[in-house]
Amino acid sequence: MTEAAAKQPSTSLRERKKVATRTALHETALRLVVELGPDDFTIEEICDEVGVSPRTFFNYFPTKLAAAFDLAPAEIPEADARWFLAAEGNLVADTCILVARSLDLPTDYPRVKAMLQDRPELALGFWKQILNRMRPFVPLIEQRAGDRHTARVAFGVVIAAVGTAIARTDSSKDVPLADRLFAEVSSIRSLVADFDA
Repeated sequence: MTEAAAKQPSTSLRERKKVATRTALHETALRLVVELGPDDFTIEEICDEVGVSPRTFFNYFPTKLAAAFDLAPAEIPEADARWFLAAEGNLVADTCILVARSLDLPTDYPRVKAMLQDRPELALGFWKQILNRMRPFVPLIEQRAGDRHTARVAFGVVIAAVGTAIARTDSSKDVPLADRLFAEVSSIRSLVADFDA
């Protein structure tokens, strides 16, 4: 057995444990928000229930509401950032690809949506957290575009696509994220194609 093959099972187990920890933190935070409201429990209470430390919590989520919403911070790999800055394709399409490589969308949106319907005061916080997760992309888009206005328009289109992709609860979840974002951008494009101000 090769060294790489010997390491594979432990890597796989480590990844499964990470997914299980993230899921447990999310589900516990979501339940506590629904049962108690967002202000009547602490991160420490989530951690006690899941059996992890606050330090571990912050490896997965920046806030308890981010955990309830299943919103982990975006992580843009350096190689992907270099690819994006050197790419010569369509700015919006390349941004969709970069976002798809760097961002996990909430996997539990139907339950999050139900929570937001029960607690509509949290809806603005949800979308603010989405926007905050997307902020790391802005400097790269500006650097690539060389024009702040163009970058902001491109960012606006992509964040709209992310928002509508999150809200879809149909079978599109099985489609790769980049393709889902392309489809949402196409929908936006068709809406504005005949726009005449």
